[in-house]
Amino acid sequence: MVALRERLSDALMRFGTEAAIDRMTMERSLGDARGAHGYDQATAALEFARWLDTAALWIAWRLRPRHITP
Repeated sequence: MVALRERLSDALMRFGTEAAIDRMTMERSLGDARGAHGYDQATAALEFARWLDTAALWIAWRLRPRHITP
């Protein structure tokens, strides 16, 4: 059971981290497009992505077995 929790935690941690990096890159590229058509929808989608990244990372840390150090 520990091995399953560890693998799931690692996978979620990887997903959350990679998604957060991609989101931050997208936010930086959108910074120059203020006022452009669709800007508000793009920022709303990025806010949802931020929530998803945070949730994935939180679940990953909660699943991480206690005997494993970060």
